[in-house]
Amino acid sequence: MAEKHTGFVLVELLKAYGVEYIFGIPGGQTLPLYDAVEVEKQGETIKHVMMRDERSAGHAACVYSRFTGKVGVCDATVGPGATNLPSALGEALNSSTPMLAIVGEHPVAWIDYIDHGRASQGIDQINMLKAVSKKVFYVPTPEVLPSLVKAAFVEATSGRPGPVVLAIPADVFKAPLQVDDLQDYVDSNFITFPATRTVPEPDKIVKAAELLAQAEDPVMLVGGGALISGAFKEVEELADLLTIPVVTTFTGKGILPYDHPLALGVVGIFANTPGGEELLRSSDLVLMVGTKNSQSSTFIWSVPTPKQKVIHLDIDPTEVGRIFRTDVPLVGDAKLGLAAILESLKEGGKSSRDEKRLEKIEALKADWEDKIAELFDTDDVPIKPFAVMAALNETMGPEDILVCDAGFASAWGGMYFQQKQAGRRCAFPRGLAGLGFTVPAGIGAQLATPESRVVTLAGDGAFGYVLADLATQVELNLPVVNIVLNNSAFGWVKWAEKAWYKNSFSASNLSRIEFAKVAEGLGCAGIKVEDPGELPGALKKALSLGRPVVLEVITDAVTTPK
Repeated sequence: MAEKHTGFVLVELLKAYGVEYIFGIPGGQTLPLYDAVEVEKQGETIKHVMMRDERSAGHAACVYSRFTGKVGVCDATVGPGATNLPSALGEALNSSTPMLAIVGEHPVAWIDYIDHGRASQGIDQINMLKAVSKKVFYVPTPEVLPSLVKAAFVEATSGRPGPVVLAIPADVFKAPLQVDDLQDYVDSNFITFPATRTVPEPDKIVKAAELLAQAEDPVMLVGGGALISGAFKEVEELADLLTIPVVTTFTGKGILPYDHPLALGVVGIFANTPGGEELLRSSDLVLMVGTKNSQSSTFIWSVPTPKQKVIHLDIDPTEVGRIFRTDVPLVGDAKLGLAAILESLKEGGKSSRDEKRLEKIEALKADWEDKIAELFDTDDVPIKPFAVMAALNETMGPEDILVCDAGFASAWGGMYFQQKQAGRRCAFPRGLAGLGFTVPAGIGAQLATPESRVVTLAGDGAFGYVLADLATQVELNLPVVNIVLNNSAFGWVKWAEKAWYKNSFSASNLSRIEFAKVAEGLGCAGIKVEDPGELPGALKKALSLGRPVVLEVITDAVTTPK
């Protein structure tokens, strides 16, 4: 190729690794990237999406990655651009989502001038970014860029996936660079994730199969690792073979469709299906698949109990047996590990279809359905969020996607959204549970799945963080429907104040914002609903407009997910 600056080589490598979108905000130090992308626009092979905050760029890249199975890419300039990234990188790290953050740096020779901003905007951002990424790759010379890009994709997609950072000094970024054959630095094995899959040890597989076949009341606790692995078929087959009820973490939601006879929903302290919790606590064996045993899903590490047998399958050896005593530790890929267990069970002729257990599960599901029907049957004003969830379940189809913000919005979606088919159709910010996720995440989800309808759900507190990113939805003409539960409060904090301190603090109250009007000012369609009877029609209208919509729902400030 003709001699060009380093930015052109970087963009060519990104294209070779299947990158279609880069989410970010420009800065002086990263302009070579933008120069190269601008030239590439003629070929429409790679595009830049300008966000309104670097954190939003990270969230968009993170969710784009979750729905495509490829590495999400974002960029930020030196200093304040880089310091805005950690919330999004932390979300990706804790949710095991592969990302590449391209971050500008000061010129190599300025390394001694970074402290305390001697060099404008200078700060030790490398060490800061190490805390929220799998690895930071610093590019000291143009010549090493191609090998470091390859290493970055290998790191991001291998083992337990996660975000990596490519820090490029300004002088390196704009320096001339010629590479004779870029394909020497492209390995197609690391374009999608998981890039590498391992099978647990055979003797442990046999032992796990034996324990499962012998168990009287087993239960499966499935986390996000199972979705990353794509273990949908294997979870369903094992559950059906041995009549094992399946409960999930937030990020495991969707491993089975809502109406599967053995699906008992999300469990945990932040979102909980009572029947699922009952089965989890009363079981004699817990098979944990792709879960890190978080504070929420284990009820603050109280379940499983020492009396319950535990089989734990996870790709990360540091997770298996880390918190709970484990009878059979299985280190390996969730999909391949479950497939091996199934093969062992079938070879031994082991099947324990248990009609009595199935009847118990059916009764628990029926009780939950009755409770939901009662909760959804509300015409109260201000609107209770139960009515919003009822409208979503009535209106959204099997291919539609729901993106929830942190706080109670995650609980509403986790507990009450009835996902109609198995697969990744939901996104939650459970890595860090930080507010200000849905609008940028909706951008990433819609670009990743242009054939799907994307709906986001956030409280007014969370929505206030990311209002400006609605402008990006407008610029891209994305038909995202953004639902705002407007109760003029930080709802979860307000609940906690009263529950823990028997008081209500002024800091949790928010002034009323007319979000539908603000949305119109940003170029979106704005719809405001105060009557629950208008909700289904308003949602159907919003989904039919084919453009960004803010659906503002005036809700009460006291109703919480139950």
